[in-house]
Formats: sequence, structure tokens, C-alpha cells
Amino acid sequence: MKQEKNRPSEEPVYLISVAARMCGLHPQTIRLYERLGLIQPHRVGNSKRLYSEADIARLRRIQRLTQQLGVNLAGVDIILRLLDRIEQMNREMAEVVAQTNARILQLIHEHQLPVDPQMLLIRFERYDNDID
Repeated sequence: MKQEKNRPSEEPVYLISVAARMCGLHPQTIRLYERLGLIQPHRVGNSKRLYSEADIARLRRIQRLTQQLGVNLAGVDIILRLLDRIEQMNREMAEVVAQTNARILQLIHEHQLPVDPQMLLIRFERYDNDID
């Protein structure tokens, strides 16, 4: 388990040629990944694709899975779905922990309990994968 990293921007700014160059991929490879549902760029009109920093990070993750770890594209799809679900669960758990800790502090304050709040608060460490 590691500390939470800053999440890449979701703002679509890169054309496919720039995204391809940034990742060391051919634009056709990126189009294939899009057809397979592995990446979903922002569309402007019918043909122009724009990619965000988050998309670039995802393309690099796909590249690492396929080229360095030998995972086929069907396996990449499963892995990415699982990692997306883990990230969603991390966010949900962080919210539940924050709400619970706020309630604990509220109860300590309301009842003027002579306890160290740090002894009662829940600590949550996010799971961050090692695939990047």
C-alpha cells in the first residue's frame, strides 16, 4: 500500500498524433484500443479525438501490461476494469471513513468525553497498484 498519488487531469487536450508520440504508440494502435473499449477519448465532431493526461496514463498502463508483462488485450480489459473498480471502492471507502471520523469527533465533543480522539479515529490507506 502506498500514499495516494495525484490523479491525472481529465481535461481533453491532446490530438491522437500527440498522444501517440507521448506514449510511443502508433495512432492506429490507439484507435484499436478505442475500438476494443480500452480507452475512450473525448470526441469533437465525428472524427477528432482529444486525449487527457488520464487517457495518456491509461495508454501507458496498457502499453506496460502488453509489452512488459505479456498480457493480451482481453486480459488488459479485465485488469483495467478491476483496477477501475478498486479505485472506485477506494474513493467510497475514503468517504465512509471521513464521515465516520467526523461523527466520532462530533460525539466526543457533544458528550465531552475525556478520550484522545486519535485513539478512536479510523485510519484508511488506499490501495495503489504497482502496474504504472
